[in-house]
Amino acid sequence: MSKIKRILGKLGVESNYKIDFDILISCLKVILQYNEGYNLDDLMSRDKNLFSFISNLNQSEKDYIENEIDKSTIPIEECQVLVQKKIPTADRKKLAAFFTTDEGTNLMTFLVEAYITKNKKSELIIADPFLGSARTLTATIKKIGTKNIKKIWGIEPYPLSALVSYAALLDVTKGKRELIKVTCGDTFIEMSKRKLIGEPLEADIILTNPPFTRWKNLDTSYRRKISTIIEEFGYSKYITRKEPSLQILCMFLADKILKRDGLLASVLPASTFYTIYGRGYKKLIKNKYHLLSILQSGSQPSFSIDSGFKEIIIVALKSLNKKELTAFTELNGIDIKELAKKIMENAWNIKEKYNNTYLANINKIPSFLDNNWLSLIGNFELKELLIKLFKKGLNNGLIGYWEEILGKDTLIRGIEMYGPDFFFIRNKFWNIIEDANSHVKIKNKETKEILKIDKEYLIKSLRKPSLYNYKISPEVDTYMLSVPTVELDELPNELVEYIKWGKKNNVAEPAIRKHDRFWYSHVYYQVQSKDPFGNVFITDKVDLLFKNRGVFANYSEKILAASKNFYIIKNIKKKEAILLTSWLNSTIFISILIQFSRKISDTWTRFLINDYLEFPLLNIKNITDEIYQEISENLMNIHNQELVPFWDQIGKKFRYDLDLSIIKVLEIKNPENFLEKLYKSLMEYRHSII
Repeated sequence: MSKIKRILGKLGVESNYKIDFDILISCLKVILQYNEGYNLDDLMSRDKNLFSFISNLNQSEKDYIENEIDKSTIPIEECQVLVQKKIPTADRKKLAAFFTTDEGTNLMTFLVEAYITKNKKSELIIADPFLGSARTLTATIKKIGTKNIKKIWGIEPYPLSALVSYAALLDVTKGKRELIKVTCGDTFIEMSKRKLIGEPLEADIILTNPPFTRWKNLDTSYRRKISTIIEEFGYSKYITRKEPSLQILCMFLADKILKRDGLLASVLPASTFYTIYGRGYKKLIKNKYHLLSILQSGSQPSFSIDSGFKEIIIVALKSLNKKELTAFTELNGIDIKELAKKIMENAWNIKEKYNNTYLANINKIPSFLDNNWLSLIGNFELKELLIKLFKKGLNNGLIGYWEEILGKDTLIRGIEMYGPDFFFIRNKFWNIIEDANSHVKIKNKETKEILKIDKEYLIKSLRKPSLYNYKISPEVDTYMLSVPTVELDELPNELVEYIKWGKKNNVAEPAIRKHDRFWYSHVYYQVQSKDPFGNVFITDKVDLLFKNRGVFANYSEKILAASKNFYIIKNIKKKEAILLTSWLNSTIFISILIQFSRKISDTWTRFLINDYLEFPLLNIKNITDEIYQEISENLMNIHNQELVPFWDQIGKKFRYDLDLSIIKVLEIKNPENFLEKLYKSLMEYRHSII
């Protein structure tokens, strides 16, 4: 086993698994079969990049490998799957290495076949700049053959995967070595090298699944290096955040490689098309591509094996046509070959409903759709209803955008708690036993100690959304501790005792690490800078199953603060607060959540402040007193009631009355019929996710 470990170490693989060695000799067996008469040293002389490790082997190790080759029994197709599963966890995190599912590779294969058929092209260069084990390229070549192919190339940093890729491509082309070039290296570095020597990499077809990982997971020096390379290639104008996503930078490289009229098919995280960091790439697509389709798997969240990310496949031609349509669809019971042909021919009819495929011109869609391209996939009837409603409302001024109607400064995030069991009172350790006008008395659950805290240091506050899921106007019985930046000897004795307790028991350790001196003023700092007080509170994450939620927005007659789990609507009048609370708890708004929000999984959605600012909003400035009275009455009838979960509200009179009063504001013809269709579409959605 020690010899195997030494050999793998010289390859650059930190492993002592025999399976890794078996993969290695299986690759070498295939490679040598197509290099008749060659031995290991001959391979090194042929490709010093891919086989450089051979020069590090001593003769005994070479003899051992050559002796084991004849014993190899693992087919190369199996090696392509095994190698990705055996990459050590640390390497996988560093490389962000994930490999495409069969569903994804099949789709890409049919897309290439349709592309070649339509364009009658030959002498094509097909590439994967982020090669992995070449499953996508080998599946495609196996299907279309090599008749129209001039060159096949890829770059892969993990040495064993690079060898597997080369062997698999050699096998699928029946040994056509002259067509194949696999480089073991980093694509960013390799691209930069080629730029320096004037030999740019290029391709007619790119099929890829680029690495995606958090920017902070990358080494600082590597981040600087690849940022510099991207800047040198001229893509800085498309970077919208200081911390860009790795896959966005990868797609900039893909753009640099792809020739005019070339085909791009890539697996990407769904978040690419609804987060701020993805806006630059969306702009690049609009500037340089015809986006043919965005596709979502119908059977699983990812197109990558063991990924865990929600992913899509993007299909685009590097040929700008601002009039053409994009197909947004889901691979659910669809003939993939037929769909690929349909996508490539782009023969859509705007009124056509093809297997729940939504067709849109991304250059003309309203901003609430442009913010999240993924919202155009699925729930066809629900989406159509909402888009029709919003377009009409935007045109007649009854619907607008938050920033236009209320102003950007009316929405802020709540207070960051660096130790909730210290800064919140009541908490895990202390109960409130007396709540007087000027103070509260608290009792330690373990020691039974009683302390009095003056209310000048306390702010009544919402703690976490789950406590207020069933009442629009909940009873709030928690406070935040807001202590000014003064020395302890200037504070009341019992408050000082509480602060000392917090430090001794490490319940506010994050705040102590952050501030050191005056750590107990952590909430106070934020209160001074944010002014986090309002009457309406909305959460940042929602389970779209709505199993444990009867309301979305909370309302308070009195001004309150809230934790960071809420967004606070501030600086608005009571009338505006009631109208907003009604809108945010209406079925229309909950439908917005379901259809247009950022889905971080199949059922969870997340809203950022920018989402709220950019979503359609009832124009509360244009509501007459008469309509306000009707909406207010419907809200006040239920605001103190314990409400059942949302789905159980559909069909109930209070839900219908509230929704109808909102629909009437929007001047929809036959509002009762519209509501009936909306409820029906929502129930169909519910059944699809249960």
